[in-house]
Amino acid sequence: MKRLALIALGLIAAVMTSCTPRPSVVTNVPVTLISASTPTVKGGNIVLQGRYFGDGRTGGDAANHVILGANAEGSGGQAAQVVEWTPTRIVLVAPETGGNGWVFVVAGGITSNGLPLNLP
Repeated sequence: MKRLALIALGLIAAVMTSCTPRPSVVTNVPVTLISASTPTVKGGNIVLQGRYFGDGRTGGDAANHVILGANAEGSGGQAAQVVEWTPTRIVLVAPETGGNGWVFVVAGGITSNGLPLNLP
């Protein structure tokens, strides 16, 4: 009888354990672009400063890149050549074509706010 009671308690414990909610971690941190310095010459470096850029490697190039020359909504533009990527600073090479537009950082698949950027 004791064995039957222990088995029943074990089954009840297993069912109760499987019904408990599991914690899940969700990243809701917005990638924030604070400033963008413009180079004085074509092909110079652009320095972007902000928060939550990540390491630039997690997720590969598709999840981590910089878009230059986009419109205010973030569409269009071209991917930039990144020289250095840290969680708060990105250095990239300004394209030779120059022009006006907006700059956006995509980090971990999340797109930042945009800043206007006028290249020489």
